[in-house]
Amino acid sequence: MFGLGEETLTDTSVRDTWELTADQVRLGGTWDRVLDDALVEVHEGLGLPRGARLRAELHALLVYGPDQFFAPHQDSEKDDEMVATLVVSLPSVHTGGELVVSHGGETRTYRHADRHAIGFTAFYADCVHEVRPVRSGRRVTLTFNLLVTRDSEETETDPDDELARLVGEHFATPVTRGWSDKPMPAPDRLVVLLDHQYSERGLAAGRLKGRDVEWVSRLRAAAAQAGCLSALALGEIRQTWSAYEDDRSWRYRYDDDEDDEEYDDEESSSYDVGELIEDEISLGWWKRAGVGSGERIGLGVDESEVCAVTPTASLKPYQSEYEGYMGNYGNTLDRWYRRAAIVLWPTARDFIARAEADLPNAIAELDARLNGGEDLHQARADARELVGLLGACGTGLLAPLLSVSYALDDADLASDLLARLGGEELSADHAAALAAVAARYGHSWTRRLIESWFPAGGYRHGRSEWVSDALPGLASALLQVGAISVVRLVSRRIWTGLSVSVAAALTAGPRSRAASLASLVGPAEALFRAAEAELVEEFAASLAASGDGVLDLELPLARRLGDDAPSSLIDDAARRLESLLVAAPRPADDWSIAWSGCGCDLCQTLESFLADAHATELDWPLRTDRRQHVHQRIDSAELPVTHHTMRKGRPYTLRLVKQPDLHEREAAQRRQAAADLAWLRGE
Repeated sequence: MFGLGEETLTDTSVRDTWELTADQVRLGGTWDRVLDDALVEVHEGLGLPRGARLRAELHALLVYGPDQFFAPHQDSEKDDEMVATLVVSLPSVHTGGELVVSHGGETRTYRHADRHAIGFTAFYADCVHEVRPVRSGRRVTLTFNLLVTRDSEETETDPDDELARLVGEHFATPVTRGWSDKPMPAPDRLVVLLDHQYSERGLAAGRLKGRDVEWVSRLRAAAAQAGCLSALALGEIRQTWSAYEDDRSWRYRYDDDEDDEEYDDEESSSYDVGELIEDEISLGWWKRAGVGSGERIGLGVDESEVCAVTPTASLKPYQSEYEGYMGNYGNTLDRWYRRAAIVLWPTARDFIARAEADLPNAIAELDARLNGGEDLHQARADARELVGLLGACGTGLLAPLLSVSYALDDADLASDLLARLGGEELSADHAAALAAVAARYGHSWTRRLIESWFPAGGYRHGRSEWVSDALPGLASALLQVGAISVVRLVSRRIWTGLSVSVAAALTAGPRSRAASLASLVGPAEALFRAAEAELVEEFAASLAASGDGVLDLELPLARRLGDDAPSSLIDDAARRLESLLVAAPRPADDWSIAWSGCGCDLCQTLESFLADAHATELDWPLRTDRRQHVHQRIDSAELPVTHHTMRKGRPYTLRLVKQPDLHEREAAQRRQAAADLAWLRGE
């Protein structure tokens, strides 16, 4: 049966389920303890006042068999004290029978088909809900009416006091995640989304609309009572929903009379919208209480920090975009909204809360406070809060952070702050400040800092550009302020990275090696010009100890440096060229190619073919995986051999042919070597 107004009806087209009434059901064993534990969570989840007592009154035991269901409806309040319904899903294996609860534009779907566990779902009595048809098995549940009573009138809590208590509780409660047993720290802020849209000029206490007036007034009062500060803010929200186009949408897609705009507009297409996949909220502007003007900010907001009286999904988006099925992603609907909010944060965490919203301004403020003679204890505490924000920060922070680090007079804290930045921010403008912090904290501290700025890996594009463009000017500016030790540390660290890239290039084939080394000529030239003569000789000696392929770096480097090229670099390049020219030219009938592989049987056969002075072709029957190995070896070494598969017979045959211009290319290399040697000798 079900209620309709004052009537009680039976209609299996509306509700079809088996029922045992409360007087036919007995609950025993540990049930009371299990229910009491669940009601504690339900009390908190429903946001009931602390002074209220929640009790559960059994209503019925329900059994849904195949094809049985309950259409969308609202529960009738069977008692003046009834506020909600509790559904307890008993262990029962079934498919289908989902409980779907909707309210304020949001819909949640709850499934339970566990033979070993009990599930609890509670929702307010005015929520529309339904039980979808069971497809197989039996869905067995207990339903309870949830009633709220107070122990006495003296427990009545003032709503404003209760709101202030809840605000304080929000900032004292660690965040829990459904996918992690480890509690996270308590939230840094509370963001309450408002109902109406506002411009920057319109977002002020005297210009608020509707319920926003009451909410902002009450929350500001609660913030003051709970020891918090507040701001009115403007935010951007993007929600991603699972969604599928219905037949009407497909008609729009393939109707040539409709333009793209009409299809792309959500209003002209219809979607079966499913679950919320992602909800991103960012604040871009705020006006703090007691501050005259608004400020641009960039603040991402975690879902644990957000609440709203009106769900975002019930509002109209200003833009929407559907992504159809794309193989391993898609069938999603993105919706964008603009909403105002009131933001609260604890006064004790004011600095870090503002730093999260506007990091450059917070660093500048801290710098000004330190230069103004503020107590170091508080400044150091605030600086420690900044460390965690610097990992993903943008550029432009190095100059103020160098100043802050110097004034803090704390070597470990200064290192923590500066090490989060990248060395590619350094320029000649930073020389004086860098020299000052290096002098304050010492050589070992500076070496560790520079090592953190320039990791010992190979050169990525950004670092190559920085070395070429900025290093000489930085070194010159450091020398002008007497920081020669800093120049040495930077130069050695740059060389460490450069030498890693040189070594990696020398392991490649001839063409790849030449291209990789050519990309290092600019950084090498800048380093040789920036470093002092003693270090330059050391770097040149390191190149001389490298393999023969390093000539592809030495020669263009010597040409770029011109008269500034160290004699040791010139001498080593000349020695390598002379060694190449002293060898006898390749005879016309010599087709041998020197190469060694990994030592497997395939590489041994390939090596023998290459070393054979008279063999120019090889037909080699091989199965697929063995052909691939040979292909990879030839390509990676860039051997002058063509290789292709003749797809006849079993296994297919791999044909190898030594390239016919082998002699001509070597002759051209000898001519170029002779010309380069003449240039080095000044002839």
